[in-house]
Amino acid sequence: MATQVLNSTQCAADIMTAVPAVTRFLRAGIRRHGKPHLSLSQLRVLYFLRRRSQSSLSEVADYLDVTRPTMSAMVERLVQRGLVNRISDPAERRRIILTLTPKGTAEMERVYDATLQTVADRLATLPAADLQQVQAGLAILGDLFDEPKGQE
Repeated sequence: MATQVLNSTQCAADIMTAVPAVTRFLRAGIRRHGKPHLSLSQLRVLYFLRRRSQSSLSEVADYLDVTRPTMSAMVERLVQRGLVNRISDPAERRRIILTLTPKGTAEMERVYDATLQTVADRLATLPAADLQQVQAGLAILGDLFDEPKGQE
């Protein structure tokens, strides 16, 4: 069997192949577990606020890569459904602070837990040694690509 010398370019190409496949799988699971109540974009807002409570409308818009007016309309629908609280920042009047309501937290946890189980079920087919390799690789990638707080 020929041995291939691994280099950073080949590893980068492998990451760029694997990550979209994993992302598609995750999105499909999230979409399936979030239906019929929430769109994928709405779930992404809830997920972001779960990780970064008291974020501004602009921060969430940047995370989803949408305009502020688009995000404002999406947040309005989430507020009307009782999933998100929207308040003005007392220190900066024009800044809007967003947090999850208890109902929003519960819905996010429900979808997250169901999707987590779907992923766990898929991973359960791997032998323990492969699971350890996956976990080690993910730890390395997480450390390498983790963004400093506030730049997520």
